[in-house]
Amino acid sequence: MKNLLNETTERHRLQIEALPQLRSMLSGNYSKASYTEFILQLYPIVSNFCPLMAAAAGRCADCHSSLRHYLYEHIQEERGHESMVLTDLDQLGYPSGDVPKQRPSSAVQAMLAYNYYAIDRIDPHSVLGMIYVLELTSAGYGAKIAQSVAQAIDHPIERGFTFSQSHASLDDDHLAELKALIQSIEASDYQQKIIESIDMNFYLLARMIGALPIG
Repeated sequence: MKNLLNETTERHRLQIEALPQLRSMLSGNYSKASYTEFILQLYPIVSNFCPLMAAAAGRCADCHSSLRHYLYEHIQEERGHESMVLTDLDQLGYPSGDVPKQRPSSAVQAMLAYNYYAIDRIDPHSVLGMIYVLELTSAGYGAKIAQSVAQAIDHPIERGFTFSQSHASLDDDHLAELKALIQSIEASDYQQKIIESIDMNFYLLARMIGALPIG
């Protein structure tokens, strides 16, 4: 499982890092308006993160107690983080009051729909693919994007970048715990479902980023 997880991750990492939008974010060539749009697209993903984990926990049989208990703990750690996104939007000058009512982009809708479907109709272990992709990208790029964009737009990093900054440090620990859980799962059918979910979540995340403004 470890080798397959690493191979899948590396393949998608190269694809995402080739996106001009991510390259612009990391190189200091991204505008305030474009970064604000990025945060807007993240909001529905963040606001559905705990509900998705709760749905998966509710589908776990007693024989999957390790997954269920992991999800219970992780929900507590992630509670309320959508409020951080709204605060960042306000501090970037975007009125956040109507954000929860806005329709997500097509890629975000597809990402959420896939994960709710996979949890309910395929297997609750599929949720680990979503968590892995989101926490890997947060840990790998969150702080770098925040620092690069804040410098590019000459904006205090303490105002408008809290979500990206905090998740970069938090998700290093979360990712290590998650990898240990994934690698402890020995049943090949569950391993396959997790890898399939990782593949799909990476693909849909790349579609979301690829639809953003380039600079």
